[in-house]
Order: sequence, then structure tokens, then C-alpha cells
Amino acid sequence: MRQPKRKWWARPRKLCALERPGGGGSSHRPDRRRDEIEWLKAQGVHTVISTMKTRHNLTAYEEAGLDWVHLPVEEERDGVDQVLPVLRRKLRLAGAVAIHANRRTDFVTEVCAAYLRDRYGIPVKESLASAAEAGFSPSR
Repeated sequence: MRQPKRKWWARPRKLCALERPGGGGSSHRPDRRRDEIEWLKAQGVHTVISTMKTRHNLTAYEEAGLDWVHLPVEEERDGVDQVLPVLRRKLRLAGAVAIHANRRTDFVTEVCAAYLRDRYGIPVKESLASAAEAGFSPSR
């Protein structure tokens, strides 16, 4: 079992933002994907939300017994507004939700910061600083 290289628990044991399990793009490794999915399950993740345009990893989530949601949104447009209702609905369930894009984590960091602002009143700048401490490079 291997922890994802880039992850941020926006809400401990409830909401995790990360790069695609197994790595993104040409650096993707199936053995790493398997280990990281196993780690997600061990952390109590029940659903993975993928915002990638492609359907990569979805079969692996299903085989691992995880629910998944594929939301190939336009990150630069209204993507956050499209993802937030789904994220809110999945977070009502017991356990945790993981959200990822491909390699870059800016968008999923933005989604998590918007959720924390809306749900808990946490300023976006504070959330982005927390993400940066976890090794993310939020661009907003």
C-alpha cells in the first residue's frame, strides 16, 4: 500500500484532493495506481470523483469496490459550479470522498476550497495556504 505522492486532506478523513492515482499522463504506473487505490480505501474513501476528460482509472475504481463519478468539466469555465453539487451530495455519506484531475491539482484544490468556504466559512486563501503546505501549487 502506497500513499499518493500529492494529496491534501481538505477535511481530514472526509475530503481528499490528489493527483490521479498512479500518476498522470505518461508517468502513470498501474502498480502505483493499484497501491494508491488500496491506500484510499484504507483511509475510508467510498467515492472517487474524476474531473479528467478521459475515463482513465474508472474501471480500476470499480474493480476495487469504490463508487466513482466522472465529471469531465471545463476547468476554466463553470467547472467548480458543476462539481460542487455532486461533491456535497457524496460528502453526506459516511466515509470520505477523493477528487482528482490528471496530473495538475489546481482545479481540485479550487473545488475543495470553494466547498470549505461554502460549508464551513473557511476563507479560500486559508484553504489554499493549507493546500500549499501539503505540497500543492494552487494558482488562484
